[in-house]
Amino acid sequence: MWDFTSSVFSYCIDGGHCSNTEFAARVGISPNTISKITSYGIIPNTKSIVKIADYLQVSIPYLLAKTDENSFDPALQPVTFQERLKQLIRENEMRIANVTNNPNATFSRNSIHLWLKRNNLPSIDFIFQLATIFNVSPDYILGRSDDR
Repeated sequence: MWDFTSSVFSYCIDGGHCSNTEFAARVGISPNTISKITSYGIIPNTKSIVKIADYLQVSIPYLLAKTDENSFDPALQPVTFQERLKQLIRENEMRIANVTNNPNATFSRNSIHLWLKRNNLPSIDFIFQLATIFNVSPDYILGRSDDR
């Protein structure tokens, strides 16, 4: 099973590919973020997770050790999380209240409004909850893949 922390550490140090600082520069995140991952096992914010997954060309569930299978095909034309969320709400003929009233949701209506209005990304836990609600992959809801 792919382990997020040890795999990032392994890629950076054990594999001799680069130092934490070099890896951070290649990925486009701060060296402090890589240090927190490799030293303390801290899962970074969603934006950083997406950057790491993009760089390593792996799916988000695989990167976070939620599956052993890395079946990731990048979207032909990536879209934003906000565009994808609006699309899924429309396709499912839902309202925001329907999404937040789902038993799998632990976020509020206000959270969805803020994600859409401010172009913020939710936490990775909320991404997985949304993926469950809409029966799609986290990579699909983030606009990284066309595979549902």
